[in-house]
Formats: sequence, structure tokens, C-alpha cells
Amino acid sequence: MSQITTEVDVEDFLRGANFMSASGGGEPVVEREHLLADVKAGRAIGWRSLDDFDDEDVLICCCYSGSIAPESFDDPTERALALGGGPQFERPFVNAAEMLAANLGVDLGGFISVEIGGINACAILGAAAASGVPLADADYAGRAIPELPSTGLAMHQEQVLPFAMVDHFGNEILISASPSLGWIERIAKQAALSSLGLIACAFAALPAKRAREIAVAGTMGECLRLGRSIRLAREAGEDPVAAAAAALDGWVLFRGTVGGREWVNNGYMEGTHTLEGTGGFAGRSLKVWFRNENHVTWLDGEPWAASPDLIEFCDPETAEPLVNTYLELGQEIAVVGRRRRDQFDSAAGLEVMGPRHWGFDLDFQGMEALVG
Repeated sequence: MSQITTEVDVEDFLRGANFMSASGGGEPVVEREHLLADVKAGRAIGWRSLDDFDDEDVLICCCYSGSIAPESFDDPTERALALGGGPQFERPFVNAAEMLAANLGVDLGGFISVEIGGINACAILGAAAASGVPLADADYAGRAIPELPSTGLAMHQEQVLPFAMVDHFGNEILISASPSLGWIERIAKQAALSSLGLIACAFAALPAKRAREIAVAGTMGECLRLGRSIRLAREAGEDPVAAAAAALDGWVLFRGTVGGREWVNNGYMEGTHTLEGTGGFAGRSLKVWFRNENHVTWLDGEPWAASPDLIEFCDPETAEPLVNTYLELGQEIAVVGRRRRDQFDSAAGLEVMGPRHWGFDLDFQGMEALVG
């Protein structure tokens, strides 16, 4: 089951996962440390195909709830100690999943990620390595998303309760009943704020047979291949941004500098970036609205690419993925796009991830029609 056996593999996976994050998902600083330690310890790090699980194996979905705003990643230890307790759980995905399995009276047959990108994909990989529980090569969004109502679980109207939450400091919360995914999302975000930034969530305990009907398959392996493609292009002296776009069967959408940056932390990091074109895009502008991840854009003031298509910022020289959290005015950026996953290429997919889901009265235009 080990696809990641070296430190280079770790960096390739993290690079690819970050690239699938639509510039959200959070920077996996702690998760990198965990995975590098797992390599040194000789742990099995990797995933297995959804088809390799028995139909009735119970797969539990895990993610962190929280904002990707900078203060979410301040060291909370001092504040936790002031409240009467410090860090207890290094990898609380494991604790949350075990709590949910115990509540349901089932065996934990495997992990599955809610999304690909940033902290969550890397944290669930580390949780599987540390616990020895197999991880499915799949996720429920095919990219990073900011909220539970934007997943395949929502699109398929799948039950996610009970919903277990465990933070790094030993607090445990269980939502046993709730009227909607929106309410669960709201409560989890508030729990994350109370837990000093992030809280681990475990939910949607589904048999593998049902997970296969909902999930986007093969995405963990896709992250590793994408990150490796970028690195190999750099080593060969080729354009890594073009290599990333090619690996995604996507496009280089824009190149420019950050001319404007506005955001608030309201449980999500939400705001806009305005890019001023350079090179072949000189004289043009791209405005990008994000809620943790990039979702809606305007090219020269006209509605343009949008979720569920993927819109990712990266360094124009190295193609290292960039996170909205840490962008700076004047920073040079390349923008790479990828077509939406087949599961979300539908009226139901647009309902959970299209422009109107984010509050914009705009018709979705597929990226392939805009730039193909």
C-alpha cells in the first residue's frame, strides 16, 4: 500500500495536493512534518483503490473544519494552557474517527477524504499511516472546497450523521441530529473558532459500496503524479506551469501581479484578489472571489471562469502552488485551470458548487468553452 517511501515523494504529494486546492485548503506545514517523520519511521504511507475494499467495509470521512485566514494557524498552545489544558492529540483525525466508530458500534474499515488539497488530504494520509487503517484513493469533491454542502455527499443527499468532532486539546463533540448540512457546517465552523482555529471532524460512515457511487476515484494518486510532473519539469529546465496545466489536461489562464487584496475572516477566509496582467496578458485584469478557495472570476470586468472548475494560483517560475492566506500585493502569479469533475458536470453539481451556490446570479460557463 506504500506509494510514498521517500522525502521526495512526500514533497511531490504535498505539491500536487496543494495544486488541487484552488488556492485554499490551508498550508500543510504540520502535516509535512508528520509525513516526513512517518517516512523516517518506515511506516506504510499510501492508499488503495476503492475497488479493493469489501462492499461492507465502513469508510469514515475526515476533515478539519476552520478558516484558512492567517490567525487560524497561530500557535494556540499558550491560549489553550490559559483555558486549563494544552495539546493532547497530535493527529485528531484518528481520535475523531475512532469516536464515531465507537458511537456507531462499527469497525473502522478505512478512511476517505472529503476533499483533495491543502491540509485535509495531507492530514488524512498521515492519519492512515499512523493508525494503520487503509486510506481510499478517492475523495468526495475532486478538489478543495470550503464547506460540506459543496461535496458529492450533498449532491447525492447522503446522510452524514452522527458527526463527531475532536480538537487537538481533547475536546469531544457529537452532533447526533441536525436539520441540514448547512446547520452542521455552521456548528462545525463555530466549534473550530472555539477550538482556536481548527477542529477534526469524522462523519458519513458509509459502506464502500455506497462510497464508490459518490466519490471521485483516483485523486490521491493524481496528487502524487501532478506534484512529480511539476518537479520533473523544473529539473529538465522546462516550464513547470505549462507542465502542471498539461498534467491536469487544463490551461494556463492568466499571468499577472496582485494589485488588490481584500478579505475578512468570518469562519472562512472570504474576499477578492485583483490581478493585473503581465506578458501576454498585459493590459488585462482578473478579479477572483474566494471563500477559502477560488470560486468566481471576472476577466476585464466580465464574468469568466468559476467553480466547479478548478482555479489555482501558483508561482510563475516554479509552479509551486500558492495559498490565498499568504498572497501579497505586487506578488507575481500564474493562474492554472482544470475542467470540473464529471460528477459535478450537471445541474446537481452546479447547485452545490456553481456561481449561484456562492451567491452570484451568474450563469456557469465551462472553462473549456472560455479558453479551449
